[in-house]
Amino acid sequence: MSSPAGITTRSLSTTAERLAAVRLYRAVFGLADDDPAFSPKLLCALQHSGGSALGAFDEDDRLVGFTYGFVGLDGGTPHHYSQTAAVAPAVQGRGVGRQLKRAQAEVARRTGVTTMRWAYDPLQARNAHFNLDVLGATGRWFHRDYYGMPDHHGRTDRVVVEWPLDRPARAAVPALPADVPEWGAARTDGDVTWLAVPAAGDALRQLGPERALALRDRVADEIDALLGAGRVLRSCLRADARTALYCAVAA
Repeated sequence: MSSPAGITTRSLSTTAERLAAVRLYRAVFGLADDDPAFSPKLLCALQHSGGSALGAFDEDDRLVGFTYGFVGLDGGTPHHYSQTAAVAPAVQGRGVGRQLKRAQAEVARRTGVTTMRWAYDPLQARNAHFNLDVLGATGRWFHRDYYGMPDHHGRTDRVVVEWPLDRPARAAVPALPADVPEWGAARTDGDVTWLAVPAAGDALRQLGPERALALRDRVADEIDALLGAGRVLRSCLRADARTALYCAVAA
């Protein structure tokens, strides 16, 4: 599959390509060489068992993006769980992530699965916007400290999204409010609740450990309450240079 950016997306087919995927993942997320990450054997086993391991390759056949996933079950109903996606910094913003996710959806469809799920950090607004607005997934579940260990952004709180692969039409997102709440605060306007988070991905590091954890706690409490009350996260849009707003609506 070729994208408008000139990137070809296909399943990884050799040990060398799977090793390149491990190296790319470590580089993108700043992991040490001895970090366990995952192995080429795991990727190969997933591909033999209904999972996915796909690469995005540039014109010189160099791996510049990667994603992998596996089949999960919820009450006996299967879904394709996308564990991670990594895109080399040099090609970020060129639609490579979108191309990888759509290629992964095709793998899932071929196994008879009709939905995908994955998790993301709710304080990474750019990623939230990609998941909710660009792809059209819906934030349905929240897990505080999902992985039970910190990452480079701190505690691993995660929103889990659901993405129907038949892509039904979605209702339009309401216009952003004129008054933007402070980070971690929510404001309800009729049937819509807006939750403010930092627009910039590096805002937590700039706040320092104590203030960053306090913000993470406020956002976690708000999202937990919203989703626990039967709402879903529909959108995450930049309100101004400093703040992005989640749009939460009735499921």
